[in-house]
Amino acid sequence: MSKVFYYELKRMLLNKVFLTMLLVNGLFAWFILSTDIIRGIAYTAPFSGWSYCAYLGKTLPLAMVTILLLLSAYYGRKQKQLEVLTLATPVTAARQMLLRTAAAGVCFVLIFLLITTLAAFFYRAFFRYTDFAMFFLPSLLIALPCFFFLTGLGQLLASLHRGMLYALMLIAFIVAYCGIQTAFDLFGAGYFSARPLMLSVGADGEPAFMLSAAFCAARLLYLAAGAVCFYFTTVLMARKSRKA
Repeated sequence: MSKVFYYELKRMLLNKVFLTMLLVNGLFAWFILSTDIIRGIAYTAPFSGWSYCAYLGKTLPLAMVTILLLLSAYYGRKQKQLEVLTLATPVTAARQMLLRTAAAGVCFVLIFLLITTLAAFFYRAFFRYTDFAMFFLPSLLIALPCFFFLTGLGQLLASLHRGMLYALMLIAFIVAYCGIQTAFDLFGAGYFSARPLMLSVGADGEPAFMLSAAFCAARLLYLAAGAVCFYFTTVLMARKSRKA
């Protein structure tokens, strides 16, 4: 089991797509920091929770497209030729998807660490701000549902047809930047850009940062939807293994 995981992880980490997109993610994140975030979001400080979460919401779409691109390699022609051997191994369909998703998760963590490290460097260098502990919980609530929902949905769609996975990448970008401002905003950029304008200003001149109950509930729903997608993906993979 561990050998299979390390093989899948090595396959992703040494992929030219991942190495190239890692650089692209870093450059894009710095561009967002130096153009949008440096001015502050919705009249809040650049280092406020609102601006930081909006920053994550603006950078995560490209991070998730990178992960979906990595997963798309498992649904190409070459991979289908190897499926006969793969399905003949004692590793079940559920474990195969679990290992594949875990390897993709490591890649996502590396991209996420790059994004957050750049933000920490930016805040410290330009504003001498170092109180990053307050960003930990919001970061998890934004990033984890995005990862589990899109990787679950992406693998389910790719199991039906590879082209649907590429369509999902395009839809993810459209959804991310179409200006959704409700609690169900998947990436959160629109929500965290609009929410401060609806709250009263505190003594420090900006609204107190808080995650609404509706936003937290939406994150739980995305996690649940991702789990459902993973389940149906294993069902489809199990059927393919029985036919093989």
